[in-house]
Amino acid sequence: MLAWFRWSAECPAVRLALAGLAVVFPTDRTLPAPTPRLQGFTDQHPQGTDISDYVRFVLVLAVQDDDRILTVTEKLTDAYRTGTAREVPTQARALHLLGQMLAKVRAGLTRPHAGQ
Repeated sequence: MLAWFRWSAECPAVRLALAGLAVVFPTDRTLPAPTPRLQGFTDQHPQGTDISDYVRFVLVLAVQDDDRILTVTEKLTDAYRTGTAREVPTQARALHLLGQMLAKVRAGLTRPHAGQ
C-alpha cells in the first residue's frame, strides 16, 4: 500500500485518496495510519466543507462499524448526488460515495486560486 513516509510529499488530493483507500481496503498496518495524518485536514477545513465532509467520512470508515458507516453514507449521499442500490453491500456503497466525494474535492483543490 502506501509508504506513509511519503505523505508530506503528496498533494492534498492524493493524500485524501490514499487515506480513503487505506480505510476501505484495510490491513493491520494501513488502518490506523490515516487518522493522525488527517487531523491536519480537519484543522484547516471547517465542518460542512467538501474536504471536511470527506475527511470525516474517512474517519468514520476507519472505525469499521457497518451501521455507522451506512448511516453516514446515506446522509452524505444526498450531498454528493448519486446513491447506490440499497442491496449493494455497505463497503461498496461507501467506496462509491468516496469516489464521488474525492472527484468533487479534487476539483476544488486543483482549481486555480485568485492571484495565481
